Amino acid sequence: MEKKGERFLALVIVLMLTVTGSVFADSFTLSTVINGVSGGPDGFGMGLFPLGTSYEYNTSFPLSDAFIYDADLEIESSFSISEISLSESSGYDWKTGEPWWNNENPENKLSGRYFRPAATMYFRLTQGFGVNPVQESGSMMDLSIGLYTRYAVARERLNLGGGVPFFENEVFTQGHDIPAYPWLYGSRNLWNSNLVLSSSWYFRRTTAPAGNYDGMSCALSVEWGPWWLGNSVSPDTVTSDYFKASGSATEYLTIFAVIQDNGWNWLTLMLSHSNSLGYTFGDVIPEHKIQTDRLRGYFTDTLAFRFTGPQFLAGDCYPYFEIRLNNNCYFGRVQNDITGNIKGWEFRSSISGEFHLRLFGFIHVNYTFGYDFMKGFDSASPNWWQSAQLGFYVSL
Repeated sequence: MEKKGERFLALVIVLMLTVTGSVFADSFTLSTVINGVSGGPDGFGMGLFPLGTSYEYNTSFPLSDAFIYDADLEIESSFSISEISLSESSGYDWKTGEPWWNNENPENKLSGRYFRPAATMYFRLTQGFGVNPVQESGSMMDLSIGLYTRYAVARERLNLGGGVPFFENEVFTQGHDIPAYPWLYGSRNLWNSNLVLSSSWYFRRTTAPAGNYDGMSCALSVEWGPWWLGNSVSPDTVTSDYFKASGSATEYLTIFAVIQDNGWNWLTLMLSHSNSLGYTFGDVIPEHKIQTDRLRGYFTDTLAFRFTGPQFLAGDCYPYFEIRLNNNCYFGRVQNDITGNIKGWEFRSSISGEFHLRLFGFIHVNYTFGYDFMKGFDSASPNWWQSAQLGFYVSL
């Protein structure tokens, strides 16, 4: 098992080096997002250091003369710095994975905060097929295959402030298995990879610039993160072994669209409605694939109104505001529950909003807020929330 992991690791490194060489021969996009200007883990970077960066490389080329469209190759990489909290009041038994809502007093609950840098890379190849019958142009179906890989480490907080070190507990000594928290195994150096196969279908037409449509679109996807795909590089540990299937459908209706004389958008209002359904199978679910309250299945319903403001100065300068009603149902067995016997379901409902301003495609200002008025297992504590992001994008 260890040799297979080493061979996969070597293959990924060679692939990254090959891709890096091609980047310098073609155009690519750099972006960074500052999502914390007054905080960060223990004031890391005095609250001004960009806590997330991402880079994207795109190119197109023909796979075959039999295809109408060129294939698209997309490579995304990102780096993030965060602090993860495990709450004893809403925790999971680290031995069995039994959730707090199934037993008020799990014997082995964990609590505390730890520092978590992480980096990701995603390789995706997309090929379009057919012609959108509503737009009468563009592809009707896009088929994508990709490889997603992620490296993360879990470390003590930057400033303990007199508190007890999170990893002082004997549970976290080298070599111990923690079934409910596979991302904290052993040395807590985590490398996860999964394969992705997805298809997107388009039966919609553009009614105005800046993302306004009539019609519908849908998507189907499967993810597979088996243990042998670089998910067992640490001796005697498996940090990922799962399979996920999901699908979604979205309907669009433009209520009105006022267009400027030069063809730019002036003011539009679009109504959209979407549903999604998904379920995760497998014995070991990594941190970044955990569902809300660890239930394996979900069904969501979202109704949204989007107001798009005028384009000004350039085609990529415009604001939009969107308000959403979100209803989510989670169900099924509990992820990383080694008994496989615990089941549950919950219903969550919220109102959320987003204000987004694009400036020349270079600066994106994003502000989101919401009110969770039905929170499933946490129904006793509805709350308001908000967040803001400032993104910078550079194309070379």
